Amino acid sequence: MSPEQIEAFGGQEVVNKLKALLGGEAGTDGKSSVHVDTPLSDFSVKVVQEDSEFKARKIISNFNSSARQDMYYFYEPAYFMINQVKERAEGTEAAKAKYGVSRKSYTTKVYALKQPVTDETVANAQKPIDRIYEDATKFVTRQFLLNKEKAFAAALLSDGVWATQYTGQDAALDNANEVIGVNANVGKFQQFDQATAKPLEVLDQAMEDMQLKSGLRPNTVVMTRKVFTALKRNSAIKTTRLYTSLTSSSDDAILATIASSLGLKVEDVYVLDVVEAAGTPELTVQGASSPMQVNDGVSTITVDEEGYAKNGSGNLVGGQFIGGKGILLMHVDKTSTGMYSATAAVCCQWTGLYPDGGELGNTVFKRYRKEEFSAEFIEGRTAFSYHVVAPALGVWLKDVVA
Repeated sequence: MSPEQIEAFGGQEVVNKLKALLGGEAGTDGKSSVHVDTPLSDFSVKVVQEDSEFKARKIISNFNSSARQDMYYFYEPAYFMINQVKERAEGTEAAKAKYGVSRKSYTTKVYALKQPVTDETVANAQKPIDRIYEDATKFVTRQFLLNKEKAFAAALLSDGVWATQYTGQDAALDNANEVIGVNANVGKFQQFDQATAKPLEVLDQAMEDMQLKSGLRPNTVVMTRKVFTALKRNSAIKTTRLYTSLTSSSDDAILATIASSLGLKVEDVYVLDVVEAAGTPELTVQGASSPMQVNDGVSTITVDEEGYAKNGSGNLVGGQFIGGKGILLMHVDKTSTGMYSATAAVCCQWTGLYPDGGELGNTVFKRYRKEEFSAEFIEGRTAFSYHVVAPALGVWLKDVVA
């Protein structure tokens, strides 16, 4: 800073105190060391708890490990369907049980993102300094939540992941199984946005099929808002709702209708609401500057006058719900790591890197200063990975809507 700027702030001592405050601790000559910023980490957890739009972190259990590379238990359903209990004669040893699990290796992924806050931004702000850093933390936290939602969908809401998979078609099935709405032999059903579709029958049949294969019935349903909207508009579900909830056509009433029909708890039916870009926006990467600038290497998205993303052809990119057009039915034990208590999937979290991390997946925030940019950086870091530990405990309904 120039002598005039220092004087305008009230002298060098005031500037040093301000830099120390921005750095989050009492530094030397206003310079702060890189450290975990507990207040910002706590604020990040608060953002996570209040942001009900993001649901991936709530659906399955978190499996904590102090090692980045470790083993998880892979469920073998046969051992849960065979009775191993035998009558014990007096004075003899009890029969020995065999628990069918194998072990598979995994490696958690480390993610990081930082947001700079320049001295000019702070000096020009019309809000308390702490709010500026909370705003930066909130933006980075929402980016992490978006990333985790995408990681969940890629790992679980995909083709070829689960032992049982059905595919939707627009035409009604032309065989005897059309009565129940699904042909289990060929794995087809009529898409739920068709007038003659029978979604509750399809879901019920899918749950029974999984139960017969694995010995366990699904207790969790996951779908996107696009699929849920089709269910709300389905005549069979609207008719069923009239008998279960006479006074309401709200989302809660529809969820209650679906849950009660399938024998599930309402809180175990998840509707994913997060939206991502439906295509690839045009990006412009800022090249290296001389002298260096804080935004060197940062990608700028091409937008229209209203701020919406455009692609390389100048067309609007639009949005889509993360999770696609399918429905996942699975058996989940949120207290299980896959050992002795079967569950469909787990989220492995590396606690050894960030032991103070929160429910987002061992996420911490650091705040540090770079004098060459005259800026403070708010950097978030997290380490996790999703893994299917029991393909037999899931049914994937593909192309539920057209």
